[in-house]
Amino acid sequence: MDIIRTVNADRRYYLDEDKIYNADSLVDTIRRFNDIKIQMYNHLYDLRYDNTGVFSDMTYSQWCTDTFGINAYYACAIYSAASGALSSQNELNKIYIRSKEEDLKARDTKIGSVKEQLERKQAVKKSLDLYRTTKKWKTPYTGCQLAIDNGTVHLSGKKTMDTGSFERMVEQNIRDLKHRLKMLISSRERAGKKLEDLKRFPPKRILFGTKKLYSRKDAVDKEGNPAVDREEWKQELNDKRHASISLPGRHTSKDCNFLVRRASVKDLKEKKYLKGDKDALIIRCMDGTEAVLYGFHPAQLGEEWLKALFTAPVSRKPVCYSIQLKRDPDGRLYLIPSVTLLLENHHCNESLEDGCVSIDLNYDHVALTDIDKDGRYISGEILKFDPENKTSGQISDEIGRVMSKVGKFCADRKKPLIMEDIDTVISRGGMRYGNAKGNRHASVFAYRKMTSCLENQAYERSFGLIKIDPAYTSQMGKFLFMRKMGISIHAAASYAIGLKGMGLLELLLPDKEMTERLSPSIREKMLQGKDMPGLMAAWREITKKFSGVYTHSFYRKIPYAHKEERTKTGKLKKPKSLGAIAREMKGWTVRYC
Repeated sequence: MDIIRTVNADRRYYLDEDKIYNADSLVDTIRRFNDIKIQMYNHLYDLRYDNTGVFSDMTYSQWCTDTFGINAYYACAIYSAASGALSSQNELNKIYIRSKEEDLKARDTKIGSVKEQLERKQAVKKSLDLYRTTKKWKTPYTGCQLAIDNGTVHLSGKKTMDTGSFERMVEQNIRDLKHRLKMLISSRERAGKKLEDLKRFPPKRILFGTKKLYSRKDAVDKEGNPAVDREEWKQELNDKRHASISLPGRHTSKDCNFLVRRASVKDLKEKKYLKGDKDALIIRCMDGTEAVLYGFHPAQLGEEWLKALFTAPVSRKPVCYSIQLKRDPDGRLYLIPSVTLLLENHHCNESLEDGCVSIDLNYDHVALTDIDKDGRYISGEILKFDPENKTSGQISDEIGRVMSKVGKFCADRKKPLIMEDIDTVISRGGMRYGNAKGNRHASVFAYRKMTSCLENQAYERSFGLIKIDPAYTSQMGKFLFMRKMGISIHAAASYAIGLKGMGLLELLLPDKEMTERLSPSIREKMLQGKDMPGLMAAWREITKKFSGVYTHSFYRKIPYAHKEERTKTGKLKKPKSLGAIAREMKGWTVRYC
């Protein structure tokens, strides 16, 4: 198992102290690095979106050498930073597009809902007009609970209204819904135009130093005077644009990096400015000189860092160093160096021969399931935490403690962990007009933090981490395991995730009664292939049919049974369809906890 981790040094390196040798050259290197990076980004942007610029005629290394006189190692580092910014911007634009598409789906759903409400209100108004002339009440739509008796309208429950007041209320509702629908359609058109622009035009250039800070230069107070000092603003923008430098490593270098190295025995003998410090970090600057950070120690993973530096050439891995240039409240400049390591654990148990542990992640708890090699349920555990009314730091700490318990659960059983691989960024794009409680839960669902903690636990405790697509696992658990095992929906989903990850698809097939009611093509595809696409198609149809049924209804038996009656022609009536069963279950009002 491989993970990438970045660790800061255990101290600050102030420029006005004696912890740095040749600090001026190092700071100049950081500033030149960022100036060249900004120029290279603009040239790469021109090449990608306009097919123009200097890189259409020459390579980036040649441009760096001819224009700035820097070596190939720095040219490569600058290119990595600039092209990485451009690639990240392109990926972010794709996320914007996908999020906007999800947003448009939510808007379309809302527009359809409002249209349905409007049609029902108009049908009620039409029935009222008919009643006024004929004194006969016609049910306006299927499922309507309205009734009129002697000029009195009987609403749902025991509420009543006189016909005149009710008609005026319906007319007002129709006007409100028409206005609401008009506003929704207009908003949808504007959102659609934004999506078209995202697809048609390239993303705007990155404004290094943040747009918010850059826009402050034009801020004015109530009297029209500049709200910020121009020189202070320039200094702050300059600090933002020249805040860091990243020097990628190379596995072909004996020091794992051609520009940064730890002081060797030879260096200590030949270079007096090292002062005999074995922990000195030597950085080659752009002007050809060397800068030294005395007493460099990573705050964590120190042994792993040294092991990476002194490993054999065959198994050597690159080590990346980054340096941040910051200013404290007193105006003193200081550096924060950091090291990025590729950590490997070749002893992680990823074998499913003895079974697995599966996990279902939720916003306020996780459900664990221990499964044996044949797919039998052994045990389960629910670990809860409370993310409500907490800061992000408090939530991270609590998640870390819970994930540590998950790691111990897996390590004690010596089994790999199977978890769901989901993208919460895109799903949050469709939260508009959604349930307020559900939206809040989705907002505080720290999936990335949970995943990061689980990766750390897997590396430290040597168990494998397997990610799968969790599509329809909640539905599988709800139909197959909730009532049978007497477990919650989340525990059942966790069990289904484990079975799906182990490839035991035969244990995830719908029951016989459900299978017989599937459409013939899907049933044949599922039974003949017994592969993932056929299984997903079957559960997709089942999910669509049973949408809207309370989860707790599945603790009761699914009402397959029907009376064997005959039609007028003497033929036996067909069994209840999935739609009929779902409608019957939707009518169940009692929820079983």
